[in-house]
Amino acid sequence: MRGVTWRTRWSIRLARLRRWEFWPGQIFYVPVVAFIAWRAVSTWQWTRFTAVNPGISHAGGLIGEGKHETLNPLAERAPDFVAPFRCIPAELPPAQRVAQALDFAKTLDAPWPLVIKPDCGERGRGVRIARSEAAVRDYFRRMHEAVVVQAFVPGQEFGLFYIRRPGEAGRLVSITEKRFPELVGDGRQSLQALILAHERGRLIAPLLFDRFADSLDRVPAEGEVVVLADVGSHCRGSMFVDAGALCSEVLEARVRALADAIPGFHFGRFDVRADSAEALAAGEGFRVIEVNGASAEPAHVYQPGTPLRDGLRAFFAIWRDMMDIGAANVRAGASWVRPLDLAAMAWREHHKQRGIDWPSNVWSGDRSR
Repeated sequence: MRGVTWRTRWSIRLARLRRWEFWPGQIFYVPVVAFIAWRAVSTWQWTRFTAVNPGISHAGGLIGEGKHETLNPLAERAPDFVAPFRCIPAELPPAQRVAQALDFAKTLDAPWPLVIKPDCGERGRGVRIARSEAAVRDYFRRMHEAVVVQAFVPGQEFGLFYIRRPGEAGRLVSITEKRFPELVGDGRQSLQALILAHERGRLIAPLLFDRFADSLDRVPAEGEVVVLADVGSHCRGSMFVDAGALCSEVLEARVRALADAIPGFHFGRFDVRADSAEALAAGEGFRVIEVNGASAEPAHVYQPGTPLRDGLRAFFAIWRDMMDIGAANVRAGASWVRPLDLAAMAWREHHKQRGIDWPSNVWSGDRSR
């Protein structure tokens, strides 16, 4: 971080070290992986958890599934609750990909902004909110994988984690509100100084300094609001808050109906945009923007201040459910991915993701509002 004293750097590092939500995944997931291995062997379920969602390829959505795979059946069976989208394949020439994206935008009531994201991607990588044709062209110039273009849905973003255990009705086990931190200019301090003075901004300063590299010296006008994150990903700077109090019978019934619209869906998270928290609790006024299968997490545990033991317990419980559901589906005739085959799939996907040249700037260029 250029222009930042070593004292400030160490202060930020120590603050992040005290909050496990910022720990590297390699550290946090050690006890989770140990639990999975222990339970897989002790119950003789092995990797039958890959059958948790028989209708989703790629190990039930654990590795490398396409976003369109779960969005398509929702668009067919529950179109009023899905943000309009189109999948654009990688095989087309760049000019044709751009033309398809712009043609799709013209079909929307509000063509801008337009969300563009990799069809196979996670943790917000490669997601861009484009506000102009130039931004769309720039994105496809740098992204050569299959992508999903989607209508931008305003409002609050939530993650709804759904589980349907064998012989039971589906239920919501986690609701997470995703908040996008922002700061307000004072007409005197630079953007860099404002970030370092911001309660959450300073904790994600390395990420923000990279994101705003070309404007850190700019002095936002007094009262100017600068949005620090506009993608609902913890890894991209969003703050996750436990919103379990919003769970209601009508919302649970609505999510159950959406899950039933996806063949063989038992486990995963619906990411939605809602008009308001009240509308969501009433089971109305929201649209699904993405569905995550077996790789989904109970994101409410990332709320600042959540004890580590509570986070681990939530992950253990989720994996216990996933393993039991997968084993039950196998007994009912579903196929599953054997351990060595799963390891090979993970290895291939890891190297594929590393080989993708993700667009470094996911921003539209309009960072304030």
